[in-house]
Amino acid sequence: MQDATPDKELFDKIVGHIGEFMESDVSYLTPQSNLGDSIDGMSSLKMIELLLYLEECFSVDFDDSVMERLETMEDLEKYIRGTQDVSRQQA
Repeated sequence: MQDATPDKELFDKIVGHIGEFMESDVSYLTPQSNLGDSIDGMSSLKMIELLLYLEECFSVDFDDSVMERLETMEDLEKYIRGTQDVSRQQA
């Protein structure tokens, strides 16, 4: 059960940062929410700006190939978690 807690914590942080960036309540987002369709006011330009914002928040890097694979909130969470795990292993 311990594994679920950090994931929920990370997911909640991601949702919080998206809400700050979009300046709106996005607490309705679930892991299955589509990044482009589920967030009011999201455009392709706004998505790029959001990912740049999340890069700063989580110290991760989203290159073009990664951006194409991020469709859901779960995809975003898994990518951030995986990148952070690699960073911890290298430290």
